[in-house]
Amino acid sequence: MRVGCALWQAGTNEDRRRGRMTLREELPMTDVESQQNAAVSATARVRTPRQSVLFVIGTLDLGGTESQLVLLAKELKKRGWRVEVFALSSGGVLAETLDSAGIQVSYGLHRPNPSPASPTSVNAEAKRSVAPKRRPSVKAMLVLGAAVTSLVIRIALTRPRVVHAFLPLTNFLGALAGRLALAPLVITSRRGLGNHQERWPRLKRMDRIANRFSHVVVANSHAVAADVAARDGYDIDRVRVIPNGLDLSRFDQIGRRRDDTRSRLGIDPDDIVIVIVANLIPYKGHSDLIEAFARASQNRPNLRLFIAGQDRGIGAALTEQAQRLGMGSTVRLLGMQDDVPGLLAGMDIGVIASHEEGFCNALMEKLTAGLPVVATNVGGNPEAVSGMPGCVLVEPRDPADLARGLLAIIERLPEQTADREYRQRVMRERYSVEAMVDAYEHLYLADSE
Repeated sequence: MRVGCALWQAGTNEDRRRGRMTLREELPMTDVESQQNAAVSATARVRTPRQSVLFVIGTLDLGGTESQLVLLAKELKKRGWRVEVFALSSGGVLAETLDSAGIQVSYGLHRPNPSPASPTSVNAEAKRSVAPKRRPSVKAMLVLGAAVTSLVIRIALTRPRVVHAFLPLTNFLGALAGRLALAPLVITSRRGLGNHQERWPRLKRMDRIANRFSHVVVANSHAVAADVAARDGYDIDRVRVIPNGLDLSRFDQIGRRRDDTRSRLGIDPDDIVIVIVANLIPYKGHSDLIEAFARASQNRPNLRLFIAGQDRGIGAALTEQAQRLGMGSTVRLLGMQDDVPGLLAGMDIGVIASHEEGFCNALMEKLTAGLPVVATNVGGNPEAVSGMPGCVLVEPRDPADLARGLLAIIERLPEQTADREYRQRVMRERYSVEAMVDAYEHLYLADSE
């Protein structure tokens, strides 16, 4: 489905600096498209509120990027912004959080369904419909066209000052719709390295189109910013780095919760407990960690491994792997946890085993809890642990190196209280929600000040 009336290209250098696009080739418009463009043009004359933002995301299921969006939206709402979230598919546990905060959520592909069984099936179908394929089907193109159309109409009706999209597919949709609807400021976000482009070449083209249509691209780490410039040939000067933020109030009483957590989980006083908090997805490296844990346990039989995260399809395989390696009694899958700080309070070592990352929320949480961390040397992980005592970087997809990292930290236990307190203090100084939102506010309002 063709949802616009023109093909666009970047203009002169002055045009690029001011965020304008120049018309390249007129396309014949259908009657529906003519009416839609007329509606957009008429609505564009309506005054745009200075402090208003529309976020665009695929779903509101629990995930790192989605959680960051919720933190940003809630804090902007507190500061007097008019905030709305546009999600492609309905449902998701975070939708309730936004609703409780008084933030409107609208949906592009499906309306909310009150039936308890519906959100799962609706989300699944929406994801299948827009999933990147080498040869997009007619149905997929129709779904994408409908999503862009509904988003254009929503922007035209609400006139936000900022349209801010997250994640590859919705970056494309948000940037295209934002330009068609004449939004004053269109921002897309790159939350991780562009490895998805290698798996799905169509997304590479979408990413480049999204870059072209964006006034600004935001990266959550310097590693991601450099990747955008190198992989997409994008001007590094048009990439803004704004690290993730963390709700630090959740960690205020963490020092007093250790004994309760260990008692609840049946942890013996002499046990050394390793924890990973990550949804059970192959690229998060759980399988590497289980193998590394088995190697380290040969020298340290009092080790235990707790795996927290929503099972996205590999839980049974991880359980089978642990049993096959003789670790069935010392590896425990906890499922999704509502109280991550409480869980971390009882742990001794944190692990990030990911094969790819942008700026890892789980790494931030472990450091804020004061844990020494073994992290793979990918994405923004080196930036997060830079200068942190007791932390070790290892190679991704290398269980032997991961085991060496675990043993290096274990040899330092029990560590000095000063090291734990230093990690906690640095995280509070660098990565508060307030600091993150300050940076976004400055970006959103820069051209109007």
